[in-house]
Amino acid sequence: MHLVHTTTVRPPTAASHARATPAAVMSEHNLCDRLADALPGDVITYHIGLLARDRAPQSQMLSIERCRELGAVADRALRLAESGWAHLVQRRIGEECFAYLLIVRPRPRRGTALPAAVALRQAA
Repeated sequence: MHLVHTTTVRPPTAASHARATPAAVMSEHNLCDRLADALPGDVITYHIGLLARDRAPQSQMLSIERCRELGAVADRALRLAESGWAHLVQRRIGEECFAYLLIVRPRPRRGTALPAAVALRQAA
């Protein structure tokens, strides 16, 4: 008899990782655009990697400009979660590699202001 643990997760191959993981948001502007078009329950991937390490210029994983962009995206995602617009979750992809996800919540009740960048996108 052969027993298999149902909780065992094999690390994805590069090919399966590319198919299974949607493209990550590359800028704060892009994150706000996608949020403005999203419906409750939609999932936006805002980073793939190890966020704390990747946004630190000292790690030299990304260019200084890209670290700043990633920091702005992560900070915006956190503000959206704190204001009730989204849930932030992580999905482990492999060793030291996570998909950072923003799950869109139902729109807050009337009287709750849109985040400024989202309000500007909807007005245009």
